[in-house]
Amino acid sequence: MSQTIRINRNDLTAKEIVAELNAGNRVIIELEILGRTLQMALRRRDETYYCDTPMKLLTFETETEMRECLERYRLAKSEADAETDISASAAE
Repeated sequence: MSQTIRINRNDLTAKEIVAELNAGNRVIIELEILGRTLQMALRRRDETYYCDTPMKLLTFETETEMRECLERYRLAKSEADAETDISASAAE
């Protein structure tokens, strides 16, 4: 059964978000732009990834394209930041 996962911008890496989509879940990313909270809905149907923004529906044919979009628009935490978080947790 699919779930809807709500996150804020930069909570998960692009790899983690795509893994959720591949598992059949929807991911809602909340972000603040110019004082307004917007939501972007991400999902996967068949072999196509969808990013439903308030202004446009973007589609991607591959996992790589979806990850590049998440990274380009800084919706996902960078892999370098994720590694730093893991290192800091291990040191504690």
